[in-house]
Amino acid sequence: MAIRALTSPSPPSAEPGTILLETERLLIRRYMLSDAPALAEIANDPEVSIFMSDRFPSPYTVEDAETFIKDLNPQHDPSSPPEYPTTSGVFLKVAPTEAHHTKAGDGLVLIGSLGVRPKPDVFYRTWDIGYFIGRVFWGKGYCTEAVSAWTRWMFETWPELLRIEAGRYSSNPRSGRVLEKSGFVLEGTKRSAVTKNGVVMDALLYGLLRSDVEKST
Repeated sequence: MAIRALTSPSPPSAEPGTILLETERLLIRRYMLSDAPALAEIANDPEVSIFMSDRFPSPYTVEDAETFIKDLNPQHDPSSPPEYPTTSGVFLKVAPTEAHHTKAGDGLVLIGSLGVRPKPDVFYRTWDIGYFIGRVFWGKGYCTEAVSAWTRWMFETWPELLRIEAGRYSSNPRSGRVLEKSGFVLEGTKRSAVTKNGVVMDALLYGLLRSDVEKST
């Protein structure tokens, strides 16, 4: 079913490498094919993939990353307008000095990903988000900083957007803390809805409304 597109008075460019927003420490931009080795480095981790859907490869190779980035091209994804944010990379503005990391296409250090999936039919003013941060970067507040800024940027850029949803597995309370710090409200639990690596878990649903953000500003 086709997506009923939301319009924006100032939509971002769909070109690879387009910077979508910046925070104090982070830069969020569209992926470039040259980011593939850096993406594979942070994604090829069972401690990351265990919290992802089975669409997320494990092991995660450079070839997997290249295929993923190529499929972000609007020509490969006709289900939503090319200016939509789809999936973008989260990069550090200042490279960490304590360890070596594979550099992304423009020399930045890739630490994670943020993705958007627009909903169809009567839910077209709701977008679903997903995200991950490489394990070496956990515990530094990067994920909360990225999710909070990302969601507010989407509300500002697409005035017709009313609601953003996110989900997590019951095995991932860390993600719940990120969502709650970003203003999301826990709205329900789907009991025994997920089977990941043979383990049955609950799925928890969170929601953030435009009105929630407006009240907090």
